[in-house]
Amino acid sequence: GGMLPLRPDMASLSVGSNNFPTRVYENPPDLVAWLASEMQKYEVVPEVEAFDLSHILQALRLHDEGKLFGKLYVQFVMGVKNAMPADRAVFDFYVAQMQARAPQAEWCAAGIGPNQLVVNEWAIAAGGHTRAGLEDNVRLDRNTLAPSNAALIARAAELCTRYERPVASPAQAREILGLRAV
Repeated sequence: GGMLPLRPDMASLSVGSNNFPTRVYENPPDLVAWLASEMQKYEVVPEVEAFDLSHILQALRLHDEGKLFGKLYVQFVMGVKNAMPADRAVFDFYVAQMQARAPQAEWCAAGIGPNQLVVNEWAIAAGGHTRAGLEDNVRLDRNTLAPSNAALIARAAELCTRYERPVASPAQAREILGLRAV
């Protein structure tokens, strides 16, 4: 919450807890409520990071109650051990839930580690947004370290071309996400 007064366009908001492989990723309700209210106060659009189905449903509820600033943006984080698996049937179910329950919302999917490329492709093919880069994955393939963040982004952009999904310009991305004008 310490950076929110700087009014970034967006900030991550995890709306629930999870057991990660070596620790509990703890996001108690009071902390979530406080962060959401600070985001409202400073007009920061939350990028809701969903690590399981309950997080998606919680994001929908918070948005319906007017507790999240701006347009709803939910990101499925897939492939973290003990959390949401990178599983196509699970992905398809989550997309269907977003389309049925919040058709005006934007959604995104991120694959962690070796799941990055396949989850990028699922999201692009299904009409959503995707996240790529070194934060989630350091390899181009099993044997090759990514030479840069740009290489992983270029790979995702190639998928956009394959699925006839043009990459948004910065201005288009701001409009899609409902961000304030610069």
